[in-house]
Amino acid sequence: MICEVEESMVMKETVRSLRAYFILGGLAGTFVFASVAQPVSQRHIGFETVKYVTSIGFGLVFLYLGFFLRALLKSSAGRIVTFLYISAGWSVLITLVGLLQGDSLYRLLGLPLELLILWYLTKNVRRLATEARALPLESTPPNS
Repeated sequence: MICEVEESMVMKETVRSLRAYFILGGLAGTFVFASVAQPVSQRHIGFETVKYVTSIGFGLVFLYLGFFLRALLKSSAGRIVTFLYISAGWSVLITLVGLLQGDSLYRLLGLPLELLILWYLTKNVRRLATEARALPLESTPPNS
């Protein structure tokens, strides 16, 4: 006997819960990279400095997306998805560079989880954007 799961029983992300993902991810990323960033010397700006500053920037963008997600889903969902793709590419790049610089292989273990989370966010942003665009059409009364 095959168990069928009703569609109403499947957990779907809401705008509110997706906002929490973006805000918590942005806070975590910003604080983690800000806490390990070394002071920037005016004489020497190396790859590590660029990595930390860029990663802090990604965290701040995640915060921005979280705070303004409802409006952005209606007007700029494509840009959110593009940002998530860029974030995934950045994660892969940082992991590969870290491995080439001699970081442990444990760094490689976190990459699939990070990419899975970004895929999950992308999937739900697309779905919620479609629902957000369809909502005003359904709520307008027909012409009498």
